[in-house]
Amino acid sequence: MERFYYVDKHAGYNDNHVVHAKGCPFLPQDSARRFLGTFYAPAAAIQQARKFYPGALGCEHCCPVAVKKNLSLHNSVALKHMA
Repeated sequence: MERFYYVDKHAGYNDNHVVHAKGCPFLPQDSARRFLGTFYAPAAAIQQARKFYPGALGCEHCCPVAVKKNLSLHNSVALKHMA
């Protein structure tokens, strides 16, 4: 099922912009977010957000993306602090 996705216009931790799905409790106010479109998967919305903000990541609450096991500890900790 398709969902509406948005990206936070304001950078957070590590200067990354976070992608959220409609209904997420962490979704920013209208003026602080950019509509990305409707997508079937969070990964597609994150890919779209990276056209505007190369460091865009998915919200852990509404847009979890599987973390590869070969990521360093430093990267995995950074992802946990994005939400």
